[in-house]
Amino acid sequence: MIRIGMIGADSTHTEAWTQLVNPADSPLHGRAQVVKLWGEDADQAREKAQTWQIPEVVGTPAEALTDVDLAMVVNRYGDDHPPHARLAIEAGLPTFVDKPFANEMDDVHRLVSLAAKRDVPLMSCSALRYAGEVMELQERMTAFGALNCAVVSGAAAGDFPDPRALHPFFYGVHAVELLHTLLGSGAEAVTTRRTDRCDIGLVHYADGRQGVVNLLHETPGLYHGAVFGAEGWGEADIVAGSRFYTETLTRVIQMAESGEPPFPIAWSVEVMAVMAALVRSAEEGGRTVQISKFGQ
Repeated sequence: MIRIGMIGADSTHTEAWTQLVNPADSPLHGRAQVVKLWGEDADQAREKAQTWQIPEVVGTPAEALTDVDLAMVVNRYGDDHPPHARLAIEAGLPTFVDKPFANEMDDVHRLVSLAAKRDVPLMSCSALRYAGEVMELQERMTAFGALNCAVVSGAAAGDFPDPRALHPFFYGVHAVELLHTLLGSGAEAVTTRRTDRCDIGLVHYADGRQGVVNLLHETPGLYHGAVFGAEGWGEADIVAGSRFYTETLTRVIQMAESGEPPFPIAWSVEVMAVMAALVRSAEEGGRTVQISKFGQ
């Protein structure tokens, strides 16, 4: 059984992941267990540990990384991820970094380089990559022929009092992850039009594919993707949240068991680079921004 050390108790993702492994009736019980939890707010960490049967609340992030097989960095905000992920990688542990990977591309590249240097499996993604509706659409896509375009929509920012929830990577990464899942790699540039209601990014690919990312400021929470090919099209309206957590955590556990991430970490880098280019283009009045500017 994989022993998980979890860093971060300030997000609902703490319980979203833990409830899948710790209770006796959970879907992944017996495959893994969260055995240690650290949170900046010790009372909050103790409360969650008691609710979700986490045996030990520790006093420092480093203590969460001892005598475990897998590190999960699940702090709510991306600016907290790099220092904690660095500790996990330096400890030699297979490491999952919840979304967003980081708030700065320099931090993304440093973590990826460190993991490569230490030969440590590293994974980071939005759980939408493994939404049931998306995986079912991917199965149908085999009949769509050459893919031409995908259109994805999602929230631009989180509805939390902390101003960090307004950082564009915080929720915007969900839609960009969905685009990458549907169209794959090869994005070259982004052109963004920004209004008070939405940011619309046109993602250009080297082979002529086009992606449209709608980041919505004034809409209920939704995530939707549609993909168009030469011989067919399909869409996914993502509503079954519990499944995408289960499917993602299954792959995180498999990474710890096998030592192999479920996909190349370069995919995560491209997702973050597209997000960074989308934001830069919006800030510069819609100028097309090359993704290569962000090390992609």
